[in-house]
Amino acid sequence: MSKTTPTDTTTTARPDHLYVCADTTPGVHRIDSEEAAWWLPILGPTAIVLAATLAHYTPPEGACWDATALAQRIGLAGNRSKLWASLNRLDQFHVAQFHATDVVTVRLWLPALTERQLTRLPDDMAEEYRSVHKCLPVGVECSA
Repeated sequence: MSKTTPTDTTTTARPDHLYVCADTTPGVHRIDSEEAAWWLPILGPTAIVLAATLAHYTPPEGACWDATALAQRIGLAGNRSKLWASLNRLDQFHVAQFHATDVVTVRLWLPALTERQLTRLPDDMAEEYRSVHKCLPVGVECSA
C-alpha cells in the first residue's frame, strides 16, 4: 500500500509541520459551517474543530502548518499526539486523506450520513436528519 499515514507509530515519526491542501469533492455538509454538527457524534468535537479550522484557514493553494501551533489553535495546548490522533480519525472517516506522513488533503464538503452513521446519533437527532435530508427508513441510504 503506497499511502503513508501516521497511524503506525512504531515506524513513522510524526513531523513538526503539516502541509494541507483543500479537497473540493462535492458533498452536502460544509465542514466549516453549522452543517458539520451532523457529523459531531461521528467524528467527535476535536476532529470537527480541526477539520473546520483547516478548511477555513487553509488558502486554495494550500498551506504549511506548524503542528504545535495547530494543536494550540484548536485547544489542545500544543499536544501534538492528540493532534495526530484527530488527524488519524479524520483520515479513518475519509474527511482527510494522507498522501505522505506530512501531506494531507481535507474535504471542504462532507457527504450525507449513511444509515449506519445515523445509528450513532441520538434518536431525535437521527429523525431530524432523516426529515431534513428526506431519508427513507432504516436500510435505505439518505440523499441530499
